[in-house]
Amino acid sequence: MFTRFLFKPHESIKAIIAILLSVIIITSFSSCAIKNNSEQNHLVYYTLNDKDSLSWIIEKYNKYCINSNNPSFQIEIVKFDSEQEMSTQISTEIMAGSGPDIISLSQKLPFEKLIESRSLMNIYDLLKDDNSSNAINLDDYNVNILNAGVYDNGLYIVPLFYGVDVLVSTEERLKNFDIKENNGFSLTYSNFLDVFENYFLNDEGYSFVSNELSDFLWFDYPMQLFCRFLNSYVDFENKAVYFDTDEFKDNLDVMMQMLTISQKNNTNELFDGLYINRSFPLMAGNYSYYQSINETPVVFRGLTKNKDVNSAHIQVGYAINNNTQLKEQALAFIKYTLSDEIQEIGATASGSLSFPVNMSVYDNAKLVAGSRTDDNNKIIGIDNDFMKAYIDIADNVNACTLYRDVSHSYYNDNVIGDIVDNYIHKGISKDKFIRQLSAATEIYLTE
Repeated sequence: MFTRFLFKPHESIKAIIAILLSVIIITSFSSCAIKNNSEQNHLVYYTLNDKDSLSWIIEKYNKYCINSNNPSFQIEIVKFDSEQEMSTQISTEIMAGSGPDIISLSQKLPFEKLIESRSLMNIYDLLKDDNSSNAINLDDYNVNILNAGVYDNGLYIVPLFYGVDVLVSTEERLKNFDIKENNGFSLTYSNFLDVFENYFLNDEGYSFVSNELSDFLWFDYPMQLFCRFLNSYVDFENKAVYFDTDEFKDNLDVMMQMLTISQKNNTNELFDGLYINRSFPLMAGNYSYYQSINETPVVFRGLTKNKDVNSAHIQVGYAINNNTQLKEQALAFIKYTLSDEIQEIGATASGSLSFPVNMSVYDNAKLVAGSRTDDNNKIIGIDNDFMKAYIDIADNVNACTLYRDVSHSYYNDNVIGDIVDNYIHKGISKDKFIRQLSAATEIYLTE
């Protein structure tokens, strides 16, 4: 465990005793020293051994600061060995009026509560007085993605990259269960059972979606879908819960069927893993791959609460601690992360990133996809039904949630995790599950 001690000499005995007590506490809990934000001259970021979605950007930013002859704007990265230790320390320090200046959305914190309590900075306040030549114009960014971080007319989360909620399969796989829906079909919790009736009657060794943990992301994809479903019946901003409705109860049954089937030791999956290779260029490559094995890929919207919801999720985002005194440095970092240079990385990245929040860079990604070539150096093109549908889905996103890894968000893990586990694995009744789920959620929303 890396431990950091940064403090100034003190003359009074009282101050010395306070420092010694702090050292004892630090040693007891094997954690990093808490430092008042007013004493530091650089931004600080906490990470779990660099294993998060923001560290690589910070490392690039630090090099940029050095190359720009502005080393004082570099960000100190403090590494932790334990996620629980890091999350506890961040929460404790924020309440004490200090803490890291930059907080990644991938960290397991109650962001809904931090936003509500104004523990996070309103980014609008940072941007409004910036009259520099490179001032950020939020009109250049996707408003539907930005809105995921908006609360009570303030912007508290800076989204950088996002993905759309889609399911990718092939006509050949779907025909095994007489599923004939076309590219762009909106799959909802309510029409799920009707469309996949034959699948639920006889899954024939197919998981609904890949049930193997990705070597890159370590996500339980079926559980991600189930947790998305649960969260769609919670209005976090308006503190409303809709678990005790006929709609939820009916849809819960079919989602449990999906989860139960997908958690078997199946050898096949009906739909691909949820989050990998979803940028426009990589999806064009996926189309080419399926064509090369004589299969025709199909992309569905969803799963969503209703067919009018075209949802997305933030893949990389962060907040600024409202305790920070370094607003100039924070603004500089925000500008860098939203710059074309960083946004273009996400537009064509391999792996988990899909789309940049910058609209012009997003549009350029379509041009890059249109020039993508196959293994024979032939243009794949984006004028096929599959790519047209995928682009249309991405172009028309109208809702966005905060978390890509929703099953490990603070709410889903710390607040309702045990309740969900008891229902899935220990057989508590449906009515008891809904009562406990509603009670725990209402306490979380109102405490």
